[in-house]
This record gives sequence, structure tokens and C-alpha cells, in this order.
Amino acid sequence: MIVKVVFTAMIRTMNPKSVKESVTEYIRNKIITGEFTAGQMINETTLASHLNISRPPIREALRTLENEHLVVNVPRKGTYVSELSIEDLREIYQAREMVECYAIELIKGKNIRDLPGVASSLETFSRLPMPDSDNMEQRLNYLRAAYDFHVKLVEYSGNKLLTYWNNSICSHLNRYQFIYFYIPNSKQCSGEDHQKILDLITMGAYEKARELLVEHVHYTLECLQDRISSIKMEVA
Repeated sequence: MIVKVVFTAMIRTMNPKSVKESVTEYIRNKIITGEFTAGQMINETTLASHLNISRPPIREALRTLENEHLVVNVPRKGTYVSELSIEDLREIYQAREMVECYAIELIKGKNIRDLPGVASSLETFSRLPMPDSDNMEQRLNYLRAAYDFHVKLVEYSGNKLLTYWNNSICSHLNRYQFIYFYIPNSKQCSGEDHQKILDLITMGAYEKARELLVEHVHYTLECLQDRISSIKMEVA
């Protein structure tokens, strides 16, 4: 009831587009944090009643989330939260590596050394305290702030399609990191690699920056794979 009242109050003054965006963010966060679990069916009627809104904004939101790989639509059956797997995770990281490395190549080709948006992102992240393990909102904001470095880096490539595709996988990647990879004070959370990569680009050492980026991506993937495997063993 509290969720319904708060959400209803929030959208009363919004136009239809804002309602759709608010619903999208609401469902997206529920999926990333695992409150909506893998394989769970998302019932439009039930959700509309719960949020006290009509079904069209929910339908539009689900289309957006399907493009972000968070849900899948099964014809004549309904919409379900997408499954998680090590194979899927590897594919995401393979694609991510290609995109981000190519972004550095494009940045190198334009001889761009000043990346104020990336620097600002790092500064914002550095001011965030390590979130409490049981505070979902803090953890989600922290992960997004950490990954914003990669988002901003790709944006500086100047390739709009590359940026669009990279943005489309952010939420799916955040989902894996949120559910399987919360390690306080870990290398992944420190942001040290991010700062080193930025410093290397600033110095014009693009190849070294790319090499460190690849190392960083591989390290994170290995940690996630190990975590998923260990959880599966615990369940078994």
C-alpha cells in the first residue's frame, strides 16, 4: 500500500511520457536488485493495479526493458524477467570489451586527451561512501556511479550507435553486478583502475590505457564467474 501511495503521488503531476519513464525505472530497479526474479512473469494487469495506473505505460516500459535485455516477451504467453547464466555474462563482457576498446581507438584517432565528463564521473564516485550491504538503493546507486566511468568513456568516442548500444546493456550488466558481486573494498569497487585509465589517456598513452581496460574487464568477469559458480555449488 505504501508503494502504491508514493508512486501515485509521484506521477500525478507528470505528463504521459514521464509516467512511462517512471514505470520503466521502477520495474528496471526491481529486476536489477533481484526483487523481480529470473523467469518471473510480469503481469501487466496486476502491476497496473498495484501502481494505480493504466496498462499502456507498463506495456511501453516493458518494450524498453526488452531492448535492455531485462525481460523477454514470449508470444501468446506473456513477458518474463530474463534468465541469468555464466554463458550470457561472458557474451556481455566480450561485447563490452570490444565496444570499450574500440571507443579508445576512436578517441586516439581524434587525439582526445581532455575528458572532463569522465573526470567528473570519477570525482562523483570517489565521494560516495561504501554502501551498506543491506541497503539496496545505496548499492544500486553505487554500482551505477562506478559504471558511469565506462558510459562516459564510450560517449567520448563520438559514435552515436556505439553509445546507444553500450547504454542498452548497462542495466543488464548492473543486474549481474548487484546480485553476484558486492565485495566491500574490492578492486572492482575502488575505482583505482578507472583513474589510471583516465590518466593514461590524458598522457596520450592510448595503448597502455586499452591494455589496462582489458585487464580490468577480465578481472571483473572472472570475479563474477567465480561468484556465480560458488553460489551454484552452495545451492547444490
